[in-house]
Amino acid sequence: MRKIKEKPQPQSTQTLHGQPSAGGSSCAGALRPAVAAAVLAAALGCLVAGYVAGRAQWSLKKPPLTPELLATTADRAVPLKPGPWGHLEAVPIRIAPLEEYLPVKMLEEIGSRWYFVDYSPETLTALFNKADLTPAQRAELADTAKWQQGGDGITITPSDNLIFTLSPSARKTIYTALWQLPASGLRGRMASFRADQFDDIFAHSGLSADIIDLVKTLSFRHGQLLFFCDAPWVLGKIPVFDDKVRFIRTIVGKSTLLLRLHVTADSNVTSLANYWSKASWGKDITPMLESLSRVPGGARVDIVHLFPPMPTECLYTFPFPSRDPADALKDCHWVALNFFRDPPDLSLTDHEKIRKIIDNDYFPVLSDPRYGDLVQLVRPNGDVIHSAIFIADDVVYTKNSSGSLEPYMLMRLQTLIDTFDAFVPEDETLRVVISRSKYY
Repeated sequence: MRKIKEKPQPQSTQTLHGQPSAGGSSCAGALRPAVAAAVLAAALGCLVAGYVAGRAQWSLKKPPLTPELLATTADRAVPLKPGPWGHLEAVPIRIAPLEEYLPVKMLEEIGSRWYFVDYSPETLTALFNKADLTPAQRAELADTAKWQQGGDGITITPSDNLIFTLSPSARKTIYTALWQLPASGLRGRMASFRADQFDDIFAHSGLSADIIDLVKTLSFRHGQLLFFCDAPWVLGKIPVFDDKVRFIRTIVGKSTLLLRLHVTADSNVTSLANYWSKASWGKDITPMLESLSRVPGGARVDIVHLFPPMPTECLYTFPFPSRDPADALKDCHWVALNFFRDPPDLSLTDHEKIRKIIDNDYFPVLSDPRYGDLVQLVRPNGDVIHSAIFIADDVVYTKNSSGSLEPYMLMRLQTLIDTFDAFVPEDETLRVVISRSKYY
């Protein structure tokens, strides 16, 4: 191996005490003060530049959020279409129940079982034949040795690989059939999200990118919504309990709206009061609107302050879990028909009584809907599958089931339709039927 020669080192031109040696150049000593001055100037320049840059960076930082600044900070409010309801603006928000009310362990114990109630082997085979399955998936689901057949239906426990590899089309075919069967239990573990809000919802979840991607992979689209029904399976892939809680709290959360009425000096207070005053609950609305109209530049009021007592108390809340069987009957129809009642009529859990009340005390709305109108989603055979209350523009007041994980909330009508359209066969289209009370 060739040895690398070291480069000769130059002789030192400076002694230990800084004097030039006999062999050194006398020019070095002459240049030394100039070099020192240059170094000092450069150092001072760096200090000055650093100070200036620091001051500039400090000046670019956001000022502290003082109460005065907060009062003028814009939020994400979007205006609704103008109408007799006045100038309304909506702020999208998302609400979720507290950790202590989340069914984490219960969902883990349920597991990924498919319970096809009232299905025969022939009808179940026909369903799987309709689904977009791979040969391997079709072979697994056709293996009747893995079916648990009882007197009221068939239960299948799909493999992890099958759940993960189902196409969105096949997933939609199978899960749509399941959630049309209330006894299947799928509705209790179904979550939905606006497709255009999915990334924003999960960006604030605290979940890892892998889990978020997994939820998206296991979801399928229906209308504007993404539906997700495999929470028990995903829970098994999350090792840390706190992450399980974050996951469940994210998927059971609901997107809703804060609604504000903007009243100015140009507002027609009489017309506004006429719109928002229903069922003898308007005596305090006119004075409030008049006072707002006198504020320079106008003022905003949350729409909840214009509601009757029950919706005012319940809006954005989740009911407590209850052992009382009667509470399980307080569904969307009970909530809608009690909107203006104080106290609420507890007997309105009887659907036959509800039908008679609507037939006798309501008439169909052939004009534009107004605040307080009853909005119902109806199947072609006449079955009413949901009731809500019209508020303004395309916003309704709703509670989408009697369960404790379903809040009282405001919702866009089209999103509500998409949610319940998933509960009917694909060859059916829900009709929106609007009725108005004869008495308010």
